[in-house]
Amino acid sequence: MVQFLTINKNNTMKHHIVIYLSVFCLICACKNQDTSISLSATMLQMTIGEIKTITATTTPSSEITWSSSNDSIATVFHGVITSTGIGNAIITASANGAKATCQIYSVDKDGATLLISPAIISIKKGDTYQFICHNVYNLPLTWSSSNESVAIVDNNGFVTAIKGGNSTITVTNNSETVSSIVAVEHTWNDYQLAWSEEFNGSTLDTDTWTIEVNGNGGGNNEQQYYTNRSENLRLNEGCLELEALKETYENREYTSGRINTRGKKAFKYGKIEARISLPSGGGTWPAFWTMGDDWPTVGWPNCGEIDIMEHIGNNPTMVSFALHTKYKNGSKGNNWSSRTYMDGIEESFHVYGIEWQEEAYSGRDKISFTIDDIEYASSTEDVTTIDDNFYWPFNKEHFLILNLALGGNMGGAINDTIFQNSVIMKVDWIRVYQRTEKE
Repeated sequence: MVQFLTINKNNTMKHHIVIYLSVFCLICACKNQDTSISLSATMLQMTIGEIKTITATTTPSSEITWSSSNDSIATVFHGVITSTGIGNAIITASANGAKATCQIYSVDKDGATLLISPAIISIKKGDTYQFICHNVYNLPLTWSSSNESVAIVDNNGFVTAIKGGNSTITVTNNSETVSSIVAVEHTWNDYQLAWSEEFNGSTLDTDTWTIEVNGNGGGNNEQQYYTNRSENLRLNEGCLELEALKETYENREYTSGRINTRGKKAFKYGKIEARISLPSGGGTWPAFWTMGDDWPTVGWPNCGEIDIMEHIGNNPTMVSFALHTKYKNGSKGNNWSSRTYMDGIEESFHVYGIEWQEEAYSGRDKISFTIDDIEYASSTEDVTTIDDNFYWPFNKEHFLILNLALGGNMGGAINDTIFQNSVIMKVDWIRVYQRTEKE
């Protein structure tokens, strides 16, 4: 022991180094001491929106860090877990390198344990896409495509687009089945004239058109009687003329004309246009419209109706567009409709039309309403009811209708002084353009 009292300068420095190393080793030994961590639960079954709390215990006492393997399934904040979606996630508590986990199984409020997302995707021909499937209990899955000519899917939910169109992708775990839609974008050639009616000659082509004769008010409390007389319906100077008259005829005080192509000519998709001069005067209600060709069997409004153009003489600057379906129609007062206002509508020719597009927007049909090639309104099929004819009866053939009504629910009060002049709806032509898909 005396040597510690008699060491020289060099030995003193060595002694200090020994002390420092001893203290450093002691500190390191404290830091490397094992930390253990445990959780109050290692597995939780939860329902979306539910909140549960777990506690973590560490030895020795340490600061804890929390994390979730998938925040879209479950989030965590200081042990407070919130279920956010269908699927499974792992909640991890960490302290000094030690970890403990809790497995979360999160189901929907109705008990559903399977979810595919997104609900619809739009991709191009030749593209691929992998669906995300949340499978709470990791059960074996089986995938299928409803239309393999449009898209195919493998056992991992990996989709390949083949050609334009829609296909429903379905996945099942043998107890639950869910599905999504793959919308493969169409690539179209240019529009070509598919059919036209120029109204040339001296008589209406009855191989294409039926002249309606009735006084039933069209279901709209209209006041006219539709006749097949030349006084009400004729071809004149390259135009169809529908003329309304004030006269007593059968059970009505007014007469007019109406024609349709039902059972003779029908169309599905394309551009449908007519060059029309509208009459003026309170109570006039001219229209250019379509109904589903299955009207005789399913009736209205199940067949669907597209009002390409309606005009009300009591509102002389207004043009109306509308759609009618089983669940949304004029009788219920909840149908889709739109109006535009412009000067110079009456007594002058304008081209009224629609562009009726198949699966134009993320696999959904779209109908755009135009005047003189300018779009004024549009309606798109709902993603939740694709191809459901009760909600969107516009993926089938429709026939054409032209008429000049008087009064009724939309036409309103008739001003008899208008008949001091001719009240005529003139139609120069109707043309239908369609297109084919590129190979």
